[in-house]
Amino acid sequence: MRWIVTGTGLVPAEEYCRATPNRSTLSAPHLLRDEMPPVQSMASGQMYDSKAAIRAEYKRLGMTEVGNDVPMTPPAPKRPRREDIKAAVGRAFSKAGLGA
Repeated sequence: MRWIVTGTGLVPAEEYCRATPNRSTLSAPHLLRDEMPPVQSMASGQMYDSKAAIRAEYKRLGMTEVGNDVPMTPPAPKRPRREDIKAAVGRAFSKAGLGA
């Protein structure tokens, strides 16, 4: 008789069942569908239940569809205006007693 060592001890080979992962029998279990719960277009007010149809309307109107994902790159820092820089330099000279 053959025995198999498991985490709980020795088990006869005839009674041993290897744990199998929970897998689907389908070849492609995850499908992205075009259907969705009805939503109202922010541009025209028309109701849509198809992702492709609402995206086609947005494209036709020149709009951009934006999700709620976090942007991958942070926005570029805003450059200070030249007038603000000159004013700050003038204030620094005045504080230092160099007059300006």
